[in-house]
Amino acid sequence: MELIEELKTLDLTKSEIAVYLFLLESGLSTPPQVAKSTGIARTNCYNVLDSLISKGLAEEHQEGKRKAYLARDPQALVESLERKKQAMERVLPNLRALHVTQKNKPKIQFYDGWESAKGIYRQATHSKEITAIGSTKRLADLDSAFFSDFEKTLKEKGIVLHDILTPNSREIAEHTTKPTLKGLYDFVYFPSNAEDTLTDILIWDDHVALMALEAPIFGTVITNTYIAQSFRMIASTLLHALRG
Repeated sequence: MELIEELKTLDLTKSEIAVYLFLLESGLSTPPQVAKSTGIARTNCYNVLDSLISKGLAEEHQEGKRKAYLARDPQALVESLERKKQAMERVLPNLRALHVTQKNKPKIQFYDGWESAKGIYRQATHSKEITAIGSTKRLADLDSAFFSDFEKTLKEKGIVLHDILTPNSREIAEHTTKPTLKGLYDFVYFPSNAEDTLTDILIWDDHVALMALEAPIFGTVITNTYIAQSFRMIASTLLHALRG
């Protein structure tokens, strides 16, 4: 029935709709009468009637020793919705403030040990573009099989990798990563006198990962739009400067 479906959109339950429509048609009725006509258990009927009263759709009357209930004018539905609208408008500024705070609040995750830290690299492969700063030589020395699988995944998914590398990573970059990724690989080196690093930094989407690749191995992923933008800007500046 179209009327029932429309009433469901007004945040009324099936039982509330059945009782309200019965009261509209029958007028003043006792709970036993409501229960018998709607098929709703009498014990539940009291709860439904109380709910309709709280929503301003019904009112209670005393008939001798018995309670009886009467539907309020359907205009009460409009009044109920208007009260909800006014209440929402009052709290909306506070709710928006909480939303902005939560949206901008960084999410931080910690990964302890190499097996756990591998999950960071796997997360990054759900992006379309990754920027990395560090030593791929260290990563290959640590786990060559995993590093090879990581590169293959980048190739299969068409993920662009921007790499800012230590000089000691030159052989890995030019003889392993570049042949694998081909046009997907963009890389530069730090100056020749730069020391090798035992860390790796990954930047993708709204995430920045900081990893220590020497025992104790661990990683931290910070998820925040503005932090990721800042790291990406720094990395982009480095890429351009080191190419020059």
